[in-house]
Amino acid sequence: MANILLVEDDELVRDMLSQVLERANHKVTCAPDGEAAAKLLQEMSPDVMITDIIMPKKSGITLISEVKNRHPNMEIIAISGGGRLDPIGYLDLSENLGASLSFEKPVDNNALLMAIDLLKISSKNDA
Repeated sequence: MANILLVEDDELVRDMLSQVLERANHKVTCAPDGEAAAKLLQEMSPDVMITDIIMPKKSGITLISEVKNRHPNMEIIAISGGGRLDPIGYLDLSENLGASLSFEKPVDNNALLMAIDLLKISSKNDA
């Protein structure tokens, strides 16, 4: 079980991903944007943060950069459906800034769950 912070501005996507993660026995805290996530991160230290890239108030790119400065060992998974650019460009940038993995929307739920398990194993081996 992982303690996960899910940051997604699309309520339907957030609810769907939250349900998938909870059914896999993960503890999920949700934030509707990067600004809300930054506030939550002052009170909690999740094992994994899953963040959308294109969001109002504070983008996932900005959030990833801030989180990696404050919590360099936190595992981050970036997700994006794109915006004005192809999602691959945003996802490549997110990995350059410190995201461990990235997924294009719609996210393959099984691949996401496997990635979380791999990141948890990897972070335990690094400890």
